[in-house]
Amino acid sequence: MKASDKFPRFAELPVKAGAPKESSWGVFGDDDELGCLNFLGAKGIVDAARLVQAGKVFRLDTRINYAKPPLFARAPARHNITKFDQFGLLGHDDSLDNYNTQEGSQWDGLAHVGHMRHRAFYNGVKSEEIQDGPDGKLSIHKWADRVVGRAVLIDLWKYVNDQSRPIDPLSPAKYPLTDLQGALKAQGTVLKPGSIVLIRTGWMQAYVKATADEKAGMATLEGLRACGIESSSALMEWFWDNRVAAVGTDCPAVEPWPIDYQDEGALHYRALSMLGLPIGEQFVLDELAADCAADNRYEFMLTSAPMNLEGGIASPPNALAIK
Repeated sequence: MKASDKFPRFAELPVKAGAPKESSWGVFGDDDELGCLNFLGAKGIVDAARLVQAGKVFRLDTRINYAKPPLFARAPARHNITKFDQFGLLGHDDSLDNYNTQEGSQWDGLAHVGHMRHRAFYNGVKSEEIQDGPDGKLSIHKWADRVVGRAVLIDLWKYVNDQSRPIDPLSPAKYPLTDLQGALKAQGTVLKPGSIVLIRTGWMQAYVKATADEKAGMATLEGLRACGIESSSALMEWFWDNRVAAVGTDCPAVEPWPIDYQDEGALHYRALSMLGLPIGEQFVLDELAADCAADNRYEFMLTSAPMNLEGGIASPPNALAIK
C-alpha cells in the first residue's frame, strides 16, 4: 500500500458518524488538531532538502504594514523603540502595538473559521474550546515546527497570460480548477503527497503598483476586490486526493473577494473547518515565480515557522523558499 492510499479518498468522506459532508473529521483521530499538515513527515523533509541545488533563498512574507491602509479595515501596527542608557549599558528594545497576526502574509489557523450549521470548527472543536493559552484547541503554536517540506508553485498568472487571456487581479475574477491543472501541466510539475502548494494569482503585484487612492479604496471590507481560486467541491477533492498539506496564495482571501458569508460552499469553510486544510494569504511570490520560470524548476524546499503563540488563531508564515 502506498502512503497516499492509507487515507480515504474524498468521495469516501466523512468517516465519522455525524460529521459534515465532505469533512475529514476523525480521519487523523478524534483529537487531531493538525488536519492536512499530517500529510507532512520526515521523509518529505528529506526529499525536499534534495531539491536545494542553487542555494537561493526567497522570503515569502510581506513587510509589516506593507498595506497602507491595512486591508479588511484592520488597524496598522505601531512600532515603538525604547532607548536605554544606564548602568553603563547603551541599547534599545522595541515593541509592536495593535499588531494583528493577519495584517499581511499569514496562515489562517484552523480556529479561524467554523462550520456554519454544525457550529463547530475542524474535527468538531467547539468555540468555547478555542482560547488563549496552552489548553486552547487548534492553536497555531502547534504548527510551529510542522510546516516544512516540498513545495510547488502554481503560476496561474503566467499561465493565463501565456494563453493571452489575462484577468484583472483587482477584481473578483475566479481561476477555475482547470487552470490549476493546466498550469501544472504547462510547467511540467507534478503534485506529490505531502506537497505544500503556493499559488500565484497576480494580485500582490497589482496591489503594489496601485495608487494611494486605489489602496485606500481597497482597505475596507466593502471596497476590497480581489481575484482568487474557485471554491468548488471538485477543487477540495483535488486537494484532498493529492494529499496537499497546505495552500498559500498571493491574494487576500485565497478565494475571490468579496465572498458571501452565508454560502456554506465558500472556500474558507470548506478548507479550514471541513478538511483541516491550512490556507495562506498575501504571500510574496513574484520573485520566486521569476526564478522558477528562469530555471524551469517549480518545486523547492519550504520552511515556515508560525509564531509560537499558545492559543494563537493565525500567524505570519515566516516562510522561506529554498532552491
